[in-house]
Amino acid sequence: MPIFCNREIMDALRSIKFPKSKNEILTHISDSNISEASGISINKLENKIYYTSDEICNNIKIVCDIEIRNALQEMEFPATKNDILDYARFRNYSAFVVNSLEDLPDKYKFKGIADICRES
Repeated sequence: MPIFCNREIMDALRSIKFPKSKNEILTHISDSNISEASGISINKLENKIYYTSDEICNNIKIVCDIEIRNALQEMEFPATKNDILDYARFRNYSAFVVNSLEDLPDKYKFKGIADICRES
């Protein structure tokens, strides 16, 4: 299952008292100052009741910028977060790409770009 919650999403979810519906979560995060991409990711959640922030993160993938997709295009999968970061750093991808990839979960083996990025 794809897993991705960046720090911005985690910060927005931190003060939520669960359980909450998708609509209640959207209302809550509308008061926070999160990026459009993070808002889109949360908006694409399944309409149901969520009981923990982990459950939300288990259903979110980032909307990847074309730069991130291009950076990972020739990456060999499966790969861990460290493999992906090493790959991006060795090839001198931008700080934006590396910083975005640093938010990936540590203990997950990614099978491909689809495990990291949501189709936009």
